[in-house]
Amino acid sequence: MLRQLTPHVFVMKHNHDTDRPALGLIAGETASLVVDGGNSPAHARAFLQGISALGVAAPRYLALTHWHWDHVFGAPEMGLTTLANRRTQPHLLQMAGYTWDDDALAHRVAQGEEIAFCAENIKREFGAQRAIAVQGADILFDQTLTVELGGLTCQLIHLGGEHSEDSTVVYCPQEGVLFLGDGLCQEMFHGEWSYDLADYRARIDKIKDLSCRFYVNSHWDVQGADEFTAYYRRLIALGELAGESTDPADVLGRYRRAHGCDPDEETEGDLLSFVHGNRKRQAAKKGSQQ
Repeated sequence: MLRQLTPHVFVMKHNHDTDRPALGLIAGETASLVVDGGNSPAHARAFLQGISALGVAAPRYLALTHWHWDHVFGAPEMGLTTLANRRTQPHLLQMAGYTWDDDALAHRVAQGEEIAFCAENIKREFGAQRAIAVQGADILFDQTLTVELGGLTCQLIHLGGEHSEDSTVVYCPQEGVLFLGDGLCQEMFHGEWSYDLADYRARIDKIKDLSCRFYVNSHWDVQGADEFTAYYRRLIALGELAGESTDPADVLGRYRRAHGCDPDEETEGDLLSFVHGNRKRQAAKKGSQQ
């Protein structure tokens, strides 16, 4: 159930069926730290059950990578001291006052406070009867927070970015593992899913010099160092090819001329994400000038 990445780091794989993110465990000599709370009490219980078979130090801390539902709805079930960026807390406290029945979800989607993708996955994960509790974090930080686990340290580092301004990565230098959360994902809450090249570069610049053997993104497979480097360089190259263009046909034509072939499905999607990002940025610029 849990994959052992290194002698002291374990991961439960993501599951796209109900948008369950990967969950992590960093096990020190005196305490362990859990990365993300899961998207439901059932998700959290499955993870805790997996930990119980490992024979490691009991979990003491829960680090939240950001406030989105799939990373926090299982947090109360964990029953741990919760650590989060200060920007995360207002969102948690706001969600604590929400109701989660179909009508409430539909209303928030209609108001632009939620997106259909998340609402549908909440329904699939919880079913018709939804006892959902959200609670605030216990310890907040602004830029970095170091946690001692006995022989190991964990560094919580604010990453920010367009996916969520509170995005936090969790780094264990002794094990060479970086938990990314959704920190490198697209902006997906305001129209078409999109990348902003400058924003993406800024996020990469914050983490690229960390010494890592493994990179754990919440909704992708674990990547080794070479694979991760190749991935982000490829994405930046696609963003550079898209430039400032807001025309999908123009950008796809640029790709064909540069590579002599049509892009595959993943590449086309990434290119269009940069186009959508350009459109959002230009629309925001026009709006600020009015």
